Amino acid sequence: MRTFWPLIALLAAPLGAQESSARYDAIDARIAVFPAQVDGRTEFYFLGFAGYGAERVFAEEIKLAAARVGEKYGSTDRTLLLINDRRDLTTHPPATGLGLRHAVNAIGKVMNRDEDVLFLVLSSHGTKGAMIEVSNTDMPARGLAADDLAAILKQSGIRWQVVVVSACFSGAFVDPLAHEQSIVITAASKRRSSFGCSDERDLTYFGEAFFRDALPAAPDLRSASEAARRAIRARERREKFPASHPQSHFGSSLERKLAEIPKPD
Repeated sequence: MRTFWPLIALLAAPLGAQESSARYDAIDARIAVFPAQVDGRTEFYFLGFAGYGAERVFAEEIKLAAARVGEKYGSTDRTLLLINDRRDLTTHPPATGLGLRHAVNAIGKVMNRDEDVLFLVLSSHGTKGAMIEVSNTDMPARGLAADDLAAILKQSGIRWQVVVVSACFSGAFVDPLAHEQSIVITAASKRRSSFGCSDERDLTYFGEAFFRDALPAAPDLRSASEAARRAIRARERREKFPASHPQSHFGSSLERKLAEIPKPD
């Protein structure tokens, strides 16, 4: 099992105290070109986080997720990617716990936090300790814990949240993030591994089943989640892998809200 230095102490520090302002500047520059928020109309904001930079699969999965969510929910012009990728250290701001907190808070300041929806996707290696790995060529390995992510989202004041976590043991993120205004979808239960995490792949098994195959045609996120779960279990049986048991939580308030939103042109 991987062991990481926790982020809890850093997250307790004042925003920006432990990280280069240049990294925050890159985040702020991208958010600065988001289209203006329109009151009375629900807008979607996409934030992607590829945590483990030594294998390309996580960066590629986040890029595909951004494209698919943009197509389905009209978030393309309101998309921010935080990516750790040893192949490219400059195109996107790096994925760090403090950078994630800064990004969530910054998005919260430009959106209508009572009306708009944040679609947050994280892809990385995960541990049984309810953490995902955050590491890259130029940074020490750390772990982003489920409770830390819940604290970041709560601090932001963003009411409506869709969170997808593609990682082993990611079911541990469900309970800390679950409420009536959230939807949480994970690649595995808190006691199971997910599959397809390697440098030779462009997507994990979950990324293929959910973002590539299920989401584009599904009428809603619940249907996409259920279709992906069936596809993943069938594949695991064919390849004789133990079941990963993807998990989900669907807050009834957010499900009703999403059902009432007109589809983008």
